[in-house]
Amino acid sequence: MAAKRMDLNMRTFLVLSGSSNPLGQTLALQLCSRLAPGSVALILDDDQEKLSALEQLLREQLKPDKVQLRTGQLDEQHSNGVELMEQALQQASSGSFERSIIVHNEGLAATEVLMEPQLSQDWTAYVQRQLYAPVALNQRWLHCKQLTGVQKLAINVTSSLLVRPLIHSGLLCSCKRARDMYFRAMASEESRHNVHVLSYAPGLLDSHQTQCDVNGNVITPESLVASPQILQLPRVQPLQATLKLINILERISFVSGHDVDYYDTFVL
Repeated sequence: MAAKRMDLNMRTFLVLSGSSNPLGQTLALQLCSRLAPGSVALILDDDQEKLSALEQLLREQLKPDKVQLRTGQLDEQHSNGVELMEQALQQASSGSFERSIIVHNEGLAATEVLMEPQLSQDWTAYVQRQLYAPVALNQRWLHCKQLTGVQKLAINVTSSLLVRPLIHSGLLCSCKRARDMYFRAMASEESRHNVHVLSYAPGLLDSHQTQCDVNGNVITPESLVASPQILQLPRVQPLQATLKLINILERISFVSGHDVDYYDTFVL
């Protein structure tokens, strides 16, 4: 497949699924600010408080009427994402888009919780949120009647955990690996339909510091990351990671279906 660049300043239907983790706010703000007038942005998350705060920030920072902003709260199993997306498309005053972008940023930071789910139903629910629901949303986005013939770009926000183990996070690593293969296969299957795919790892974020997780466990990245080389890499701010992603799309170029890591190049 040939390398591809994309000018984000086009009339776009944008879906950002997952906005409450460290990268979500900057992804939403930076992407929305680059879209052309007449664009529609749908921001999805299961944390209504953070979703409302982000919506207020976007309305303050973005130019009035440049982007129609929609937000939707995902249910506990993230099973209503398809319904929320279809509602946003029906409500859009502009029915003619030049491009559609979906950004899969679902999930918490890797150091949010130390212990994996213990009960079988908890494991199933975890995989539902991390894997099944994003795939279902993406499949519906691919085949939306309102987006027929529109150029599409799917961005899978991932990490090196799909190839490097993180202690106490086997389920998280497995889900990331499965998602990566799904998006690789999609890139091959849908290339003839003007669909492009990028899996992007934003690097070791500055938020990964020694802390207590939601269960009260003390977490240190040094005790979790199995690769000492990873810990020697510079920490990344969310804004740095987002701007690098945008630079890859607009200037550096990418090959559809390939994985790109923040540390692959430091060009900004």
